[in-house]
Amino acid sequence: MDEDHRSRPIEVGQMNELELVSRWEQEAPLYKKWGEFVVECITRELTPLLDDRTLDEFLKIPVLPRTKLTSSFVDKAFHRKKYANPYEVVEDKVGVRFVVLLTDDIKLVEKAIANCNFIISKDKDYEAERDLRPLEFAYQSVHFVVRSKVEISDQSVTFPAGMPCEVQIRTLLQHAHSELTHDRIYKGRAEPPPKTRRTVARSMALIETTDDFFTQVVRDLDELDRPTREIWNALARVYRDRVNQSVERAKSNVLLIDAIQSICGTDVGGRADALLAEKPFIADRIRGHASTNSLFRQPAILLAYLGAYESPASLKAKWPLQEEDLRPVFIDAGRNLDDY
Repeated sequence: MDEDHRSRPIEVGQMNELELVSRWEQEAPLYKKWGEFVVECITRELTPLLDDRTLDEFLKIPVLPRTKLTSSFVDKAFHRKKYANPYEVVEDKVGVRFVVLLTDDIKLVEKAIANCNFIISKDKDYEAERDLRPLEFAYQSVHFVVRSKVEISDQSVTFPAGMPCEVQIRTLLQHAHSELTHDRIYKGRAEPPPKTRRTVARSMALIETTDDFFTQVVRDLDELDRPTREIWNALARVYRDRVNQSVERAKSNVLLIDAIQSICGTDVGGRADALLAEKPFIADRIRGHASTNSLFRQPAILLAYLGAYESPASLKAKWPLQEEDLRPVFIDAGRNLDDY
């Protein structure tokens, strides 16, 4: 019987199993490259939306395109479902997954997708489903299918118009829940007992509650950090304009601003700009130091120069890093660090 089954493929619409497998094995590498193209576009649009976070900090799991296994493709197209045109109808031939920390972060990825030049359909929206069924606590994720609007050529590869890629967006807690339960609870063949389903629902309710708490904590901390961010942004503008160098967002920036901004008074951005306008050689000195000392590639170093000119003793007393790191600043300001 098995031999007869292999020699007479099951036909559905215009394509049978052997034809689907043959075409998929030919096109799978192209779909993988399409997934990589989609990831590149979304991450490029996402990066400017992250403020002071890096992409590595924002994304909790590397985003890697995954093409559908041939066996899974065949099973979905010919056995679990009956499609008239299985090859074209199955849209998750390649998929990418963005895993972020909080539900607020999901909206940033959605905005990045909207900024890409794709045809976009939203196939699953857990927030809309939650509004329709507020008493249920079920599998949560956001699913898009994005397609190329026109034929796209990229690095000697051509993607035809209409090529699909599934994009999933989840929080880290949603991802953990899905990895544990989705295939076994929602796609499993056997119906789990009510106790198990209730336990799964309770876990999702806890995830929603935890996300609400975490979101509030992040908002509170962001508000607490707002003055430091505003100072950094002001100094970064001066650094780019006057020093004419790219800036670094190292943690030393926060340490310096928190420790010494109190001795520099108000409007530190404007006063740092005025200092470099009055003494343009300081920008030259900073550029020279920056080639070998990363501290001088950080905008907060401008606070040190303000302090060295205006309150050198207080600057030395409050300096939070190695004291020797301060010596070049004092020398540039015409002062001796050891005198204070």
